[in-house]
Amino acid sequence: MSETRSFTLFDDLELHMQFAPVCRLSDGALAAVELQLRGPAGTRLATAAALKRAARLVEEHPVLDERKRKMAASQRAQSLAKILPLLVSLDLDLIDNLDADTARSLERHVMVILPDAVERSPQRTLARVARARAAGKIICVDGLVRSEHAATLLSLVEPDIIVTGAELLTSRTSSDAAHLAHALAAHTERSHAVVIAEGVDDEDSRITAQTMGAAFGIGDLYPAVTDPSVLASRTVVPLPEMPVWTTPGPEKSTPYRIASTSISPRMGNKRLLIEMSKALEEQAAIGGAAIVLGTFQFAEHFTSRTAKRWREMSEKTGLAGVYGVGLPDIRDGNVHRAPLDADDDLINEWNVAVLGPHFAALLSARDQHDAGPDLERTFEFVQTYDRMTVTQAVHSILMRFS
Repeated sequence: MSETRSFTLFDDLELHMQFAPVCRLSDGALAAVELQLRGPAGTRLATAAALKRAARLVEEHPVLDERKRKMAASQRAQSLAKILPLLVSLDLDLIDNLDADTARSLERHVMVILPDAVERSPQRTLARVARARAAGKIICVDGLVRSEHAATLLSLVEPDIIVTGAELLTSRTSSDAAHLAHALAAHTERSHAVVIAEGVDDEDSRITAQTMGAAFGIGDLYPAVTDPSVLASRTVVPLPEMPVWTTPGPEKSTPYRIASTSISPRMGNKRLLIEMSKALEEQAAIGGAAIVLGTFQFAEHFTSRTAKRWREMSEKTGLAGVYGVGLPDIRDGNVHRAPLDADDDLINEWNVAVLGPHFAALLSARDQHDAGPDLERTFEFVQTYDRMTVTQAVHSILMRFS
């Protein structure tokens, strides 16, 4: 019996390549070109935006990106890549399938993370980001609209390029746009990431994009072309160097070991540390869109009362995760749970880490394993509000589950 080939619309659909100028919003100068695909003329997929939207809607964007990757190696695309940075946005899932020749041939190879990727699978997403960065790829978060996704992604992934969704520019006074503007300002001040606005179709949307914090734009105001030679006469400005600054990977294996290299530990008992942990949890809920992680040593320490508190808190945060020996690998509401290995040094620690767009904190305590009543158990502990240290601590926890 012959093997049946699975059919997808985007495998056999007629596609056309075009090149969208990425222009500086202040003066229209050309900084780069994005390779785009569009469907057959006269159809609902005739524009690049419609084709991309349809592919994501039916979860076939990896198929579309695989065809884009092949077209990027064509003579027409490569002739342009020799003159201008050619942005080829590919889904992060393709990182394991990139061949060396393709990687070498592109001036800019951009790996795209969709806005809900971290919420769906934070550990898997971070692992693929790490592999992409190790391979020298540029990391892009594409289509940011909702501020809670934005703040969580930007804090954890630290992308080199941020592309805001076109719909932001059509509702100029929305609260989402205002909150996103603050998240973008906080991130770009720390990292110098490049912000590109999609949907810059006229002068009004250009001004709105600048107000949002974008430096560059793509849209009808800067029409896409099929013949790249017509761009030869345009004023060209350099795209900022990439990759941009990112937090160094954690050199130590646990949050306590990371933080205690620069902070002198103090002694405390479990009774007081519980209240200090609750105070941090409350801060996480107030801050909104924060990443909040907790390690509880063993499942019995994550009591039903604590679980209820974390479920309530997670409704107001961007990402919540709890870890300990014996915890089931499940999602409880908005709280990700996962087990720790019994021989993992992390089981000797009790950690609460909060990483938000405007606030970062870590309480990390190391069990002294002394005898006595449970609430009087002693820990060496450290507190820090240094953003880099907290980010490294968060990564040191999540990298265990990649």
